[in-house]
Amino acid sequence: MQHQSAAKKESEDEQQRSSNMSSLRIAVLLGLAMLTIATAVPAAHAQNTVGTITQLQGVANIQRNGATIAAAQNMPVMLHDKIVTEPNALLTIGMVDNSSLQLGASSMLTIDESVMVNGVGVARRVGLLGGHLNSVILGAMRGSSTTFEVNTPNAVGA
Repeated sequence: MQHQSAAKKESEDEQQRSSNMSSLRIAVLLGLAMLTIATAVPAAHAQNTVGTITQLQGVANIQRNGATIAAAQNMPVMLHDKIVTEPNALLTIGMVDNSSLQLGASSMLTIDESVMVNGVGVARRVGLLGGHLNSVILGAMRGSSTTFEVNTPNAVGA
């Protein structure tokens, strides 16, 4: 009887070690997957960044990937962001080529398309859904064959 009990105990210990090894393998695979994702996200982030909020007076929000976040100075502006300013607010987006977009009070702007100019992403097409936009195109977009467009509900300016 003791021999069977010892054999059973040994079998249970072996099953426990096998289960622990399986858990360890899963944990290692999950760790590697997380590391892969963590290193890929900054590259994707850099490709989709078209500028940075350089000035902000008042309150503005950014709608990004289904979430609304409060805009803040030095915050990156990404492709497909929707920027909304509240009454009495002004927001300036500095582009990587030194161009700028200044969004007035009670305005709504979408970043619809970007293009690579000299190796950096620059907004090529934006949508002004309401309000006021002042765009100053300098740097890489000026003199290139790429055009900058502002689409409104009534017209397209290029």
